[in-house]
Amino acid sequence: AVLLPGSEAAPWTAENAAWNVNFETRHVPAEYFGKWDGHKYHPSPPNWRSLVIYQLLTDRFVDGDPRNNEVHADEFDVRDMTFRHGGDFAGLRQKLHYIKGLGCRAIWISPIFLNGPNSYHQYAMHDFTLIDPRLGTLEELRNLTTAAHELGIYVVVDVVMNHMDNIFAFEGHEQGVAPFKMHDDQEYRLLLRESSRRLFATPAGPQPYMDFWYNNTWDPNASYGGPVYGQWGEAAIDEGNGTYPSSDFHHNGDLIDYSDPWQIHMGKIYGMMDDLRLESKRVQDKYIAMTKALISSTDIDGFRVDTPMQVPLDFFKRWCPAVREHARSLGKERFGLFGEFFVKPERFATMTGRGRTPDMYATDNFIDGPITLQGGIDYAYYWYFFTALVHDRPDFADGFRLAYHGEHRMLDTVDPVTEQPEYAMWTFCNNHDNWRLQTMAGPHQFRLCLAVISFWPGTPLHYAGDEQDLNTPGSALDGWAREELSPSLAWRSLRTTPAGNPSDRDNFDMTSPSYLYTARLNAVRAAYFGDFISNDCDALNVLASGFAEVLVFIRSCSSDRRIAVVANFH
Repeated sequence: AVLLPGSEAAPWTAENAAWNVNFETRHVPAEYFGKWDGHKYHPSPPNWRSLVIYQLLTDRFVDGDPRNNEVHADEFDVRDMTFRHGGDFAGLRQKLHYIKGLGCRAIWISPIFLNGPNSYHQYAMHDFTLIDPRLGTLEELRNLTTAAHELGIYVVVDVVMNHMDNIFAFEGHEQGVAPFKMHDDQEYRLLLRESSRRLFATPAGPQPYMDFWYNNTWDPNASYGGPVYGQWGEAAIDEGNGTYPSSDFHHNGDLIDYSDPWQIHMGKIYGMMDDLRLESKRVQDKYIAMTKALISSTDIDGFRVDTPMQVPLDFFKRWCPAVREHARSLGKERFGLFGEFFVKPERFATMTGRGRTPDMYATDNFIDGPITLQGGIDYAYYWYFFTALVHDRPDFADGFRLAYHGEHRMLDTVDPVTEQPEYAMWTFCNNHDNWRLQTMAGPHQFRLCLAVISFWPGTPLHYAGDEQDLNTPGSALDGWAREELSPSLAWRSLRTTPAGNPSDRDNFDMTSPSYLYTARLNAVRAAYFGDFISNDCDALNVLASGFAEVLVFIRSCSSDRRIAVVANFH
């Protein structure tokens, strides 16, 4: 069965049942719910720090069912890196043993819900309960999580909450940039970009999205409240009036100035993604219900949160405890909530644990409210790797020690279950948004990075294809470094070795040197650190090497098992 184009619908119907994680038949998004009759839910990992995570874009991994490739016309083309290539849940399930052999005990997969025609990356949301049929069905996603759990692999799903697709334009700026505006500076009315676009019958009248609705009714007395937090962790309170509070979307124009705390929370990212009004309790109630439905219907183990720096903290203060409480009711005591921290540490300090602002560092003071995200993808270390290895500044090796101790002053790392400090940041060499480090710096430098993240505090994150030396130059955001492991024609003309481009072949080679090197690192990490049951596991002893270019550190989880790492960045 294939879901026909345009048949989007989030209330449960017999027609969309194969893809819907929601089982509520009424069109009341805040009351959507999920279920899996007769299923015994898989428990959470004892400690997320004990895992090694493998990241992949589902569309760029394995095509297990070609029947779902061309749900929409003119979007599937394996010759073009900007088109869909057919990867799906069925294909990923076939390759779980490959991931387990690498020593990774968790997978982070790209967003799963319905997206635009050619949004292979899955970040242009149309719906938050209907699985994109090009990735597979609800049954196939359940088969994937079940098979992963049988192999001891946990499943983390990338979730988007800040934005949806690019359906709205700002009145007066339909074809260009819309300057950011607030309040009596007259925010914009929203217009549909395509007058012929299909509209859905909703409780709010005809709407381009099934469950989130726009409204151009101006309220001169409404405000945004706050606080919201800027790049340096500074709080901003709204002291103006006038907005569109009955709309589920922001009407403020494009995000242009990332240093402005209001723009980063309300502006339209890239001028391309419709920004949800997440400070609204009405919108929060909808999204909470939808993410709870996803957990109940699929038995996943955690969320990686996209663009959390553009989400108001009061959303996380409601959503995170609601998600944890719901997961706990299913027997998942330590459901994972991790963010994309592509932002300064001062900013992600406000949304890690209970949160801290600069005046709270190194104290027992926190932002009011419950624990939010427990950790995230830590770019602070990445930039030290980048500077030391790509810009040939090996003296920046000392930055790792500085970043670690700085974060311990800034971050609240208390685990919401154990109430003990647990440093749960994700460290990485590559991901789906950047150039591959080995392409910019070289294979030896990349292996040095792998060794450091394997034993540094936190959770190592590996990006699909690194273990096979994929090395296409260019940004992953533009598709260049989002190669697939299955044979592909899209990168054939980009010769990166005398033999061509490695992504031109089948790359599920469990005997390749880099695969074996990564697997050995992960095996040593597991043997020496185990399940991270001791508070000593986060202790870091950085030794003076006598050379600014050499990083030397020792770690252990017990007195009889210690790891010493000597990393020469010269």
